[in-house]
Amino acid sequence: MVDNEQPVEDTSPAVVGEDLQSHGSDDIHHHKDGVEMTTFGVNAETTTLQHNQDDTAIQVNPDLNHHIREYTPDNKTGMYVSARNLNYYVDAPKPPKNATPEQKKINLLNDFTFSLKPGRMVLLMGAPSSGKSILLRVLANRLGKGHVEGELLFNGHPADPETHHKDTIYVPQEDRHIPLLTVKETLDFSAQCNMGSTVNQSTKDERVELILSQLGLSHTKNTIIGNEFFRGISGGQKRRVTVANEFTKCPNLILMDEPTTGLDSATAFSVCSKVRTIANEAKASAMISLLQPSPELTNLFDDVMLLGEKGKICYFGPRESLLSYFESIGYRPLLDQPLAEFMQEIVEDPLKYAINRDTSNGELSNSIANSEIHLDTLFKQSNIYQENINNLTTLLPTDVKLHDFSKVENPLSPMWYDIKLCMERQKKIMRILRMQFITRFIQATFMGFVVGSLFFQMGDTQADGRNRFGLLYFATVLHIWTTFSSVDEFYQLRSIYYDQKDGKFYRTFAYFITVVVSKFPIALIEAFLFSVTCYWISGFRARADTFIVFIICMALTNVIAQGVFQSASSFSDSQLVTSMVTPAVVILFMIFSGYILPGVNIPNWWIWMYYLSPLKYVLDALASNEMYGRSFTCTPNEVIPPASHPLASLPYPQGFANHSICPMQSGSDFLNEFGFNNNFYWRWIDIAIVIGFAIALFTAFYIGITYVKFETKKPPRAIQQKKVKAKKDKKADKKKQLEGGCYMTFSKLGYTVEAKRNNPTTNKKETVTLQLLKDVNGYVKPGTMLALMGPSGAGKSTLLDVLSKRKNMGVITGDIQINGANIFDLNITRFTGYVEQQDILSGNLTVREAIYFSALCRLPDSYLNADKLKLVDEILHVLSLTKLQDTKIGPNPTMGISLANRKKVSIGIELASNPHLLFLDEPTSGLDSAAALKVMNCVRKIALSGRTVICTIHQPSQEIFEQFDQLLLLGKGEVVYFGETGVNSQTVLDYFAKQGHRCQADRNPSDFILEIAEHNPTEPIAIYTASEEAANTAASLLNKTIVPSTVEVPKFKSRYNASLSTQLYVLTKRAWINHIRRPQTILIRFCRSLIPSIVVGTMFLRLDNDQSGARNKLAMIYLSFLFGGMASISKIPLVIEDRSVYYREFSSGAYPSFLYIIAAVITDLPFICLTAFCFWIPFFWLTGMDPGHNGWKFFFTLLVYLLIVMAYDNLAMVFALVLPTIPIAVLLSGMGLNFLGLFGGFFIPRVNIPSGWIWMHWLTFTKYAFETLGVTELKDATFNCPGGKGEYLIPVGNTTKPFCPITNGNTMIARYGLNVDRQFWNVLVLVCFNFGFIMLSYLALRFIHHMKR
Repeated sequence: MVDNEQPVEDTSPAVVGEDLQSHGSDDIHHHKDGVEMTTFGVNAETTTLQHNQDDTAIQVNPDLNHHIREYTPDNKTGMYVSARNLNYYVDAPKPPKNATPEQKKINLLNDFTFSLKPGRMVLLMGAPSSGKSILLRVLANRLGKGHVEGELLFNGHPADPETHHKDTIYVPQEDRHIPLLTVKETLDFSAQCNMGSTVNQSTKDERVELILSQLGLSHTKNTIIGNEFFRGISGGQKRRVTVANEFTKCPNLILMDEPTTGLDSATAFSVCSKVRTIANEAKASAMISLLQPSPELTNLFDDVMLLGEKGKICYFGPRESLLSYFESIGYRPLLDQPLAEFMQEIVEDPLKYAINRDTSNGELSNSIANSEIHLDTLFKQSNIYQENINNLTTLLPTDVKLHDFSKVENPLSPMWYDIKLCMERQKKIMRILRMQFITRFIQATFMGFVVGSLFFQMGDTQADGRNRFGLLYFATVLHIWTTFSSVDEFYQLRSIYYDQKDGKFYRTFAYFITVVVSKFPIALIEAFLFSVTCYWISGFRARADTFIVFIICMALTNVIAQGVFQSASSFSDSQLVTSMVTPAVVILFMIFSGYILPGVNIPNWWIWMYYLSPLKYVLDALASNEMYGRSFTCTPNEVIPPASHPLASLPYPQGFANHSICPMQSGSDFLNEFGFNNNFYWRWIDIAIVIGFAIALFTAFYIGITYVKFETKKPPRAIQQKKVKAKKDKKADKKKQLEGGCYMTFSKLGYTVEAKRNNPTTNKKETVTLQLLKDVNGYVKPGTMLALMGPSGAGKSTLLDVLSKRKNMGVITGDIQINGANIFDLNITRFTGYVEQQDILSGNLTVREAIYFSALCRLPDSYLNADKLKLVDEILHVLSLTKLQDTKIGPNPTMGISLANRKKVSIGIELASNPHLLFLDEPTSGLDSAAALKVMNCVRKIALSGRTVICTIHQPSQEIFEQFDQLLLLGKGEVVYFGETGVNSQTVLDYFAKQGHRCQADRNPSDFILEIAEHNPTEPIAIYTASEEAANTAASLLNKTIVPSTVEVPKFKSRYNASLSTQLYVLTKRAWINHIRRPQTILIRFCRSLIPSIVVGTMFLRLDNDQSGARNKLAMIYLSFLFGGMASISKIPLVIEDRSVYYREFSSGAYPSFLYIIAAVITDLPFICLTAFCFWIPFFWLTGMDPGHNGWKFFFTLLVYLLIVMAYDNLAMVFALVLPTIPIAVLLSGMGLNFLGLFGGFFIPRVNIPSGWIWMHWLTFTKYAFETLGVTELKDATFNCPGGKGEYLIPVGNTTKPFCPITNGNTMIARYGLNVDRQFWNVLVLVCFNFGFIMLSYLALRFIHHMKR
């Protein structure tokens, strides 16, 4: 016995079974991916474990039983859950002004009354959006922004927020894991967090190994989880990792949200049977929601809860009483219909199951048809509901003292333990990402070399003095943009952090400390590598203390930038918003750093921003560190007045009688000019202030991740549409193309790829050839549906890609023909459609627009516009999407239309091309049985229209499977069966019955067939190869008797159906819609241009033509470029987001690549103009720039600025299309911006650029804009020294004569090496740069595909 002061978990080394290497002699098992499978009904002789509708306590996993009985404490009582009149609601977003309290709520769960008991499992099913996931989250005490009303008790008390997570296992619907950790590392971390610091390490290791073994993950334990960019485990294995991640606890309450999604029926049963055993033997209550449970899986459950629309209970009670209850209220399942399908569909379409339905004509009696059915109301009037209420009073046992973690003192691990775990995990991630960090280190070293060589061994001249300031400023800027990729890193991990925060894996502070501290060594190493090269090559002060200060300042700049990006990310709901806002914030820090506009010249109304900029203190420390105590000299051209000045040699008082001075003779003179501190000790105070800024920024980050949480689910939004009218068609006399299907045949089909595999002997990676398909024969005819089935890894999707000519790698052998012609001689995209497994859709379009745009792009112009609209209407009707036609699709199923409707839209997009042959890759993946049936009913209608359909299908229900005419069953890339399915699947069942495999009457034929292919497929492959069915298929293919001789081969003159003008119109309109339906981004672009423009304009307000004004005019021109460059970075996520839609459409032959680029450029232009005009117009007039005669300078400079912003934008598009991921694209684009700033001619004038780097100056487009704007503003402009400000007193004999250095703008033009003759020619150069970037974007889009098949 374990006393109540001790957590139950600490005494139990594991709660899910031991290694299943030995089994009883009476049990027949097989394994798939290491998962224990119990074979059901393969034949009468081998089946020893049977299920029927009356089984309520099925005993499985005898080894697991033994293990749990051995380690479960005697005092474990489990969790008794009672809910009485439970409601869950969220606040209405915009209630009416005089709204009642009820109108201010949106009820998601309505009046729930039920109970859960230890040892019993509840199957949770319901209609889409009925509240299944919400109920599980409420029971797990993960309420989000909602509110609970009514009574919800756990062992007689409300959920304890501090300990409820330790009693509860909650498996969410989504698989969210850190992709770079291995399976074992993921579970190790879970065990460390969930089991706590008091459990010894050997016990934790034992538990992890047991879970790996039980869930069939042992052979993948050293494989990373992976994502779309890193290849890892399969989707089904990820689902099992999600389950395993929670079962490191010792549960009293098990809550699982669709844990079998993506698993085949045998694996799903294996997983749930173990939960069944835990519920029985470990005294745990369990509630599990499932999508498509098989009959065997359904029989594992004791009770069933069915939810209807708007979160109402339609049934809760024993499973064996469900059918009798529904029959008592007038409903029964169809003949031979599995119970799970009936349970799923009764709540969605009760009329379908009404007993009074006339089965001869499908009509209902008037009394039922004319009445609104409320299953929840009928249930509350039933005896079962009354029994549920009565059970609440007797739920808790009176003879046993209930035990859970709320009774345990100090159940949480200490803070140091949480920090240690998070640190260890972060170290593993950083070790895996070492190549990324090595790349950053190489970049830092390279940039240090570039910058150092550009400012090679600076001397003590006046130009070198100014160059030192420019180099110091640029070094800080460089370290800012190398950290921008941390924004993407944060958003990649935020959802995982939310899950683990809700599950109380660790304290928020532990996560915060880990994120912050882990950035310090990277920042320090980058700063050191940059400093080692840049500092010494450029000739900075050769002292140890100044070198150390330089490194510290570089590292602090990196940390400050991280603080800005992280804190902004924690308060922003999307990465797009953060990437648009944070550059503007950072630029403001750069503006007020004291370099571009010295602190002494900043107007009083902005001086507070000067002191709030952390970069001011960084630059102050660097400047005093380098300049204090230095002496400077002048070259002959730098003395004042210079020898070339016309008054220099004239006698006094007309001239200066060859007398001159060196204006800046010490570093203190430079420091005073820029307003920096003129001493050594203040640099340490500056460093302390910067550290204070870092602490403040990261404190804001901590507040954000602690108190701000953005919901990941939002309802879809309807778009008000104008009615689309059919235009007059110029070719109205032409007719539509003929409709119908195609004959497809394939014989001796093989497919091989080369892959890198680790050789266990040499422990080295070697290239091996993998045979993914071998000798596959088959065919499909018009008006029929061919199902491609097989276990995971059998080659279903591979075969579909080969047949559809979608593979862009590997070697294909054999023969594939359509209507007797080789597919490689045909342009099959003209008459085929391909529905991918992943629904890659444009989220800003409505359902109707997505389908209509596809019709416009992929139907020939010979179709009347009215016919295209009619076709779209028919598709919407067939797919049951008419009600949703004006609903915005959304970026994902949680923030838009549902997964089932997204799949329908994907099908509709392909149907809009009026295909003769339709390929579908697992169209029912992730759908519940009702949604899957609706989708496949739509597909069946397509086949019945005469088209040919080939479809891979995963775990179909019996009703779905019987809709297919033919089956091609694969095992390890070879054919297990090909032929007709027959009425009620009898043909295929008879085939396997001849081999001794008989299917039970109540079994789903597809589950039965899949188990044969999963269990040692070599034997059934050999049997089929030698069978009469295989011989007949081969003979038909050889003799060419399948394709009638009268069938024509589809031939087309061009690759695309629609004309180029039509395609350009469609792409332009869609791109425009993508822009205007992101109003948040438009507003941010507007504010991001206007606000900085006003800030900068008022900083340089009405610049005088004095000495500081001469330099400041060039400084503000350079500053304007920064905003254009930073604005372009935010375009990268948008382009990469839309890029995947292009890949899908390009593969479908919708349009040529160059039209996509043209449409993007056309629709981007208004927003580029918005960015340019909103900045330049206020900026120009506020700063007092010269408008010229009749304003020509204003309009000319506006054009130049528009071209420079456009060049930045187009360059960002190049990076987004060339590079694979957002972080890499952002990192390299930031590096590109650094080069554009460095070689643009402001930091280091052209005349000072070493000859070895001058070529980079000519390749930098900012050079041409800077030159043109500088010349336009300064040419022949007059400057003076009002009131003696800025003038130098030149000693001449015993007196002094004042000298004003800059009296004409041409002096500044010469100082910076600007060429007056190229003032207007540079505009043409900028146009060429833009055209070149657009061409590079086209080439990248056309030839670089980051989606390999």
